Amino acid sequence: MKRFALLLVMILLVCPAAALAVPDTPYAQETVLSVAVLTETQSALVDSLYGPLMQHEASITLPERTLYDDVVAAMTALLQDYPEMFHVHRNYSISYERSKPEYALTLTPQYRMTAAEAALLRQQMYIRAGQIIAADADPLALHDALCLAALYGGDTEMRHTAPAALLDGLATCEGYAQALSLLYRMAGIPCGVVIGTASSSHGETENHAWNIALLEGYTLIDATWNDQNALGCITHWYYGLSTTQMAQDHTAGENQQVPDCIDASNWHRTQGLYVLDIADAYNALRLLATTGEAANLRILDKDLYEQMSSDIGGLIDVYNASCPVSEAFYGAYSYTLNDAQQCILLTRSE
Repeated sequence: MKRFALLLVMILLVCPAAALAVPDTPYAQETVLSVAVLTETQSALVDSLYGPLMQHEASITLPERTLYDDVVAAMTALLQDYPEMFHVHRNYSISYERSKPEYALTLTPQYRMTAAEAALLRQQMYIRAGQIIAADADPLALHDALCLAALYGGDTEMRHTAPAALLDGLATCEGYAQALSLLYRMAGIPCGVVIGTASSSHGETENHAWNIALLEGYTLIDATWNDQNALGCITHWYYGLSTTQMAQDHTAGENQQVPDCIDASNWHRTQGLYVLDIADAYNALRLLATTGEAANLRILDKDLYEQMSSDIGGLIDVYNASCPVSEAFYGAYSYTLNDAQQCILLTRSE
């Protein structure tokens, strides 16, 4: 009897520890940058549900006295924070006792594919991500590689997932965000997905997803809106933004706790394309005139932006009148404005 009692105690000690183990992710756990607002209980549920969902379990028994709302919060966070969980559908069912509807008994997930299909697709996704990282693991290079690999679109439920962006080349904003999160984490860069809304240049507000990453500090990235297919380029208007800069047209959801972000990694800052005064604008025009390199500018002063954006032709005329003939800009050109971010993209036309 003593040996049996000792064995029973050992089992009771070992089982809870296994249940509370962190998820066995394909990247270091410390690279998971989650902004979902969760209680301690909900975070524990995230950890305990990860394994069964990855193993394609048909029905998952929940810990006793698990609140129904806690399961919903945990599932929402899992699908937001783990790009490898693309096989799990957003629709699922939770059973409960009729007399105690606030407590959940079991979780019955829905899966988009079989376990074998998911395993194969996951392997292909990891291989593709590894190839991109091997080519250049710099954060900006990974972002640009994603933009080159994907286009915005798709007409299936999978378009919201990382493999849609990395393998199919067609994805929504969530697919872009999930893919960038995977690339960054596999390269050792802490990254996460932010869910909220964004306002277009036409004033329309819609659901949107973007990324937060830890580079030179916490910073914000929207690869979807940087991938300007219509312009035939990557604008970098939304790379390395501070909280204030991103808030001009992006709003995180109420259940998102995004840390304060800085612009130390802002693409325009690192490229010397912050326009502080008219002299900076003239320097950009000089570069466009002499090398043909596009002038991709972020104007920090609102009045200066309105002055420049309202009369591009006049700006060029004044520049030409004040510079040597060898540095003057003549010929056809085109420009694109981003009023929210106070950015101007000026290119030479053929």
